[in-house]
Amino acid sequence: MTLIKETAVEMIQRMPDDNMLYVINILQNLEAMSGDKEKDRQKARTVLENILSIERRLPEGFDPQKELNEAGMEKYGNIS
Repeated sequence: MTLIKETAVEMIQRMPDDNMLYVINILQNLEAMSGDKEKDRQKARTVLENILSIERRLPEGFDPQKELNEAGMEKYGNIS
């Protein structure tokens, strides 16, 4: 066990039982936040992979601004 975890355990052991519900609630929230971060990372990886796979399908020399101009969408400005 790391020193940080040992310190946390010692602090919890010193707390009165009345406070344990708060400690459990905090730990559950921290645990949920950690799980969400991993889900967010996985979603970000998936999105990046999708973007990269689409990018590979664009023709060499593809100019998005030129495409917008030709489509009459100059009002959106420079997208780069």
